[in-house]
Amino acid sequence: MTATAGWPASIPSEWKPKPEDELLHTPWGDEAFPWKETFFVTLRDDAINANLMMHMTVSANRSPNTRVAVGVAQGNNTTIQVCREDGQHNEKSIGNTMSRLEIVNLSWDSAHELRWIADLDEVRLDLKLKGKHFAPLWDTMFHGFFATGENGQFYCHTEQVLLAEGTLTWKAGGAELPFSGFGWRDRGWGRRKTQLMWNTGWDLVSAVLPDDSVFSFMALRSHELPEPAPMPVSGWYSDATTLTPLVGGYYHKEATAWPIRYDLEFEDGHRIAGELVKPTGRLAIHLQEAEHRPDVPNITPTMQDYYAVFRDPDGKRYSVFTQNGYVHKVDVFRDAQFIRAGVPPRKS
Repeated sequence: MTATAGWPASIPSEWKPKPEDELLHTPWGDEAFPWKETFFVTLRDDAINANLMMHMTVSANRSPNTRVAVGVAQGNNTTIQVCREDGQHNEKSIGNTMSRLEIVNLSWDSAHELRWIADLDEVRLDLKLKGKHFAPLWDTMFHGFFATGENGQFYCHTEQVLLAEGTLTWKAGGAELPFSGFGWRDRGWGRRKTQLMWNTGWDLVSAVLPDDSVFSFMALRSHELPEPAPMPVSGWYSDATTLTPLVGGYYHKEATAWPIRYDLEFEDGHRIAGELVKPTGRLAIHLQEAEHRPDVPNITPTMQDYYAVFRDPDGKRYSVFTQNGYVHKVDVFRDAQFIRAGVPPRKS
């Protein structure tokens, strides 16, 4: 593992995550809430029509302590696999026997690099993940967007646009396919219970623009900001020397959740816009609990990715990542009332 510092002085130092924030933390805070470390990666290669997703949770006080869900879709081939087991974690690698992230360089800029290795029943992945420009620490750049600990729960978060190079191999055919794609990832840590913190939907959008700059934004309601408070939206724009927050704009989707258009304004005066040319890839995976039991949370968040080709106002085309997140019931009949003829539903 190496760590470098390439951030310009024009970006506030408090917006930069620590190199060690990529690694597992020593838990702090209210021990009544579970400590969770999460890692999410989404990627697409338009040339081979492939989508990849990975969500990993490492829990300091649960067993098995490492839960990973991986989804791979290429053309007519699709597989989603989950592995719950105690993982092997150190300063060089985080993960379990199905999927792991190897630490190469920690800098939260374009030199930030991980290696993602996954070995599923049907497919193998070996990918170099490189950051694209700067990764903001949301705790300081967008303080209050995520839970800050008012009720014991808090969530620390950073994210980065990704470029990926490597190989994808379907075991049935044996052919090793080159993978070259773009995507997005996040890194989270803190004390939280799924059924309390994430009982809402969300939207994510990110892209590498034709001029090589990047942006990302998120619309999500923390449990600390219940309705009728306005929907919180935060986002950022970055290039080789800049990191600046989103201050206005709009984003429209179809009813099917495919993105249609956006127009965004940033604090430093940058304004970017795009509209849909064609949808490309779609894939979904889900957060995983330690095991299936009546006492585990009754809801789980689903991360559903929609990639598309957009055009900017000059007609230049580029790929866009979007995610429609939603929450659904796992133990569907828990605390239910069965309704039959002549018996109206119970009222609280």
